Amino acid sequence: MILPYDEMYLASVQENLGFFFQISLNELNLSASQVQKGFLSSEIPEQIQMGNPDYLCGKSGYELALIAFPNLLTDSILEKALAEPFYPQAEYWSGTVIAYCQWKTGKAFSEILELYPLERILSNYHLLHEADITKVVEQIDAVLKDSPAVQN
Repeated sequence: MILPYDEMYLASVQENLGFFFQISLNELNLSASQVQKGFLSSEIPEQIQMGNPDYLCGKSGYELALIAFPNLLTDSILEKALAEPFYPQAEYWSGTVIAYCQWKTGKAFSEILELYPLERILSNYHLLHEADITKVVEQIDAVLKDSPAVQN
């Protein structure tokens, strides 16, 4: 299998999507389904999947949130988020998982999140966040492989 981009970018993509999901869910107070829809309808997934370096390591998670939610992420929300100490939470973890899963499987973000939605990934946090990320991806990939939509 050909990976969507070189492994040297993976940590940056994971970090940036982690920040993206955490700020979108916590600072913008959006639901998981709203964030998933905003993410998938933006240019972000396609650009990452194409290996565009600007999206792999050239934009921060905050900049990605501005792309996906340009009318919601105001300067005051951004200033408040940047002024507070950052502590990775379940939302951040979900972004790292989604990024790793897309990189490792080569599947589109839309395919992954359609069959294993963000809400479900978030619900796995307490059980799986201390496990090796490959265990989480194995679980997601098993669901993807069992789906009739993927088999056809």
